[in-house]
Amino acid sequence: MLSVVSAHSIAGLTDICYTKDGSHFLTCGQDGDIHVFETKSDQVEHIRCADQCHCLVVHEYHVFIGTNRNELEVRSFPHGDSLPSLVHFTQPVSALCLSNSLLFIGTRDFKCVMMNLNDDSNKMKHFDGHQAPILSLNVYEEKRWLATSCCDGSIRIFNIDKQTLIKQLSLIQKSNDIETAVSLVKLDWDKKDQMLAIPVKNTIQFFESEKWTRKKTYENDSIDEAINLIRFSPCGTLFVVAYVNGQLAIINRLTFDICMNYSSKDAVCSLAWNPIESTRFTCSTMAGEYAHVDVSEYLSKPTSTPSDKLDLGAEEEEEMEEVVDELESNSNDVEMAIDDKEVIPKWFERASSMLTETKPIELQEPFQSTSTSKYLESRFLLWNNIGAITCYSEQIQISFHDVSYHHSITIDNKTDKYSVGDLSLSAIALGSSQTGKLCCILYQSWDSNMKEWTINTENNEKIELVTLGGDFLAVATSQRFIRLMSLSGIQQRIIRLQGPIVSMSSYQNHLWMIHHSTQGLPKEQAMSYVLLDIENDHYSTGSLPLTPKTKLSWMGFSDSGKCYYLEKSGHLSMLRHNKGNQLEPLLISNLKQEAEKNTTNYWLLGINDFDGKVQVRVIELRGQSFPDLVPWPLVSIISLPLALYQIDTEKSQLESDYLKMKLFTHSTDEEDFCNTERQCLIKMFALSCKSNREYRAFEICQLMDSIALQLAVKYATKSGKITLAQKITDELIEQKKEQEEKQKEIQRSS
Repeated sequence: MLSVVSAHSIAGLTDICYTKDGSHFLTCGQDGDIHVFETKSDQVEHIRCADQCHCLVVHEYHVFIGTNRNELEVRSFPHGDSLPSLVHFTQPVSALCLSNSLLFIGTRDFKCVMMNLNDDSNKMKHFDGHQAPILSLNVYEEKRWLATSCCDGSIRIFNIDKQTLIKQLSLIQKSNDIETAVSLVKLDWDKKDQMLAIPVKNTIQFFESEKWTRKKTYENDSIDEAINLIRFSPCGTLFVVAYVNGQLAIINRLTFDICMNYSSKDAVCSLAWNPIESTRFTCSTMAGEYAHVDVSEYLSKPTSTPSDKLDLGAEEEEEMEEVVDELESNSNDVEMAIDDKEVIPKWFERASSMLTETKPIELQEPFQSTSTSKYLESRFLLWNNIGAITCYSEQIQISFHDVSYHHSITIDNKTDKYSVGDLSLSAIALGSSQTGKLCCILYQSWDSNMKEWTINTENNEKIELVTLGGDFLAVATSQRFIRLMSLSGIQQRIIRLQGPIVSMSSYQNHLWMIHHSTQGLPKEQAMSYVLLDIENDHYSTGSLPLTPKTKLSWMGFSDSGKCYYLEKSGHLSMLRHNKGNQLEPLLISNLKQEAEKNTTNYWLLGINDFDGKVQVRVIELRGQSFPDLVPWPLVSIISLPLALYQIDTEKSQLESDYLKMKLFTHSTDEEDFCNTERQCLIKMFALSCKSNREYRAFEICQLMDSIALQLAVKYATKSGKITLAQKITDELIEQKKEQEEKQKEIQRSS
């Protein structure tokens, strides 16, 4: 049994660290206290810090603590005087890692940043891509690598200097928060063999750092519990494994032999080696306790060398060979004998190595536009013009923006586990990927007997998305089916998609779906769209253009019924119906660049593209990825410029006005539209004349009608552009008049 000493009065996550000189070790816990112990005497000093402390590190004369106050607190060492906080977040700091002067910070709002404590500018490096709270961090500074474990089920390895993702491994069990995680997944680097050791369930998986493939696995067959952490000894001879059931094992790094076994009533959640006495480490438990462990007894024993193993007896040799064979059979990498390698041509080795490096593309998972991350315990399922659907741990609430239209609705979610939803002017749709239940609430129904109906999926179909149209409900399932139903529950048809669904949206009688089409290029997605006009039974499909190495973050209809989609790179695009009734993809703007101008981040809710303008409804976020439920977010309306070059110049501004007028004006008054178009073109023509760009001015005239051409000739004559005026008169005016007469005759005959 571990000889534990009580340190904190409240059970829960307890962190521990040593000072660089090993003279003190510090603990922090859920009671909000920091305890500073002298290593030799265990004499303690108490520092009151916050309501809860989650993690801590000490650097020279400063202690950095992650607390429940959503900031990185700083205290002086050893007295604990409060110092100004270095950085603030929207959720608490969940993990800290210190390597010399580099401080790495992981948070519950999916952030991972680095600060150089020797740099007074406090500039931060960001390591993006996490989709859930950060569990742990570990740094290999010599190689400039950062490894993170996250509640989204992934291990990520980053290049510190370039801030780029080197490798992502989907190994661990997903959870929506640290408290609900099966394990803390505290990983470590094996610097002797250049490998990353990762706790995966009840095993430790070792990944080599050249191709990031699994090299070997440690597992104790007698223990089925998950592993919380692994820590290598400073000498590199041993590593320590802590299980969630309180077991603690000290293991030989080379042979995987268990050297020592300890047990505790509570799981060990943190461990730190003494930097001076390298044979001692201190660990803390989930009960707020700590314990010292000395491994010098094992290290003093003679360890067998390869030459020793040759002198084993026959029986022992056979047993050792069986163990080696078993380890080799469990290894992922098949090693060839030296003699075989000499026979294989070099060109074949190169070709086979290229084949083994080819790995499947990670496809984007299905998502509902305006919903926040599914890994959050409380989140938005939907936000649209009508209201918002919010999901808490055991209930769902539907709130209407106009309370006079309908009161809010609360639904129990203990058993149904609804995870997707949609809201229209007449109905609410909820679906559960876990239970396969679909629920439709007709909250505006005139039939008191038909206010709600439910249906369950069959044959292992999982509900992935739902959407409500004017008079239909669409359900996307894991079998690549789109099931169309009426609002009363009549099943109408089942559409089949060519790939897994990514997202879908509806507007009146139109249903728009985006799905994976083929496997894309490395780190890229290949998607297609399907646009269905249910009333007129019209079906359009095509490939969806995406910028390199990005994913979809929003898709939907604008207020006028046009199809838009937003990429994580910030590019906002539109599918426009051309004269041949084909859908033409057009880049409209870059939302991310506009947000960065205001040092903020935009969470897109909807698009208004009436009256020759492009306006987006957004929630402005500062320092966070998703909007919080409390306080209730405020919606802002932002006007977007088109993504033209040199948009700040007068020329590009006029071109932007003309394009917006052509793309986004929905006026029913044809004369009013023509007058607006003439004004835009005359302004562009005048600017070209002032800039002595007569060729450009003539090209602009080719876009004008005969009335605008007369005005252009007058302006060119007054401006002294006689040659231009004559060319317009000779080549365009008569030609335009003839074209307009022909169009009028065609309209009369039709």
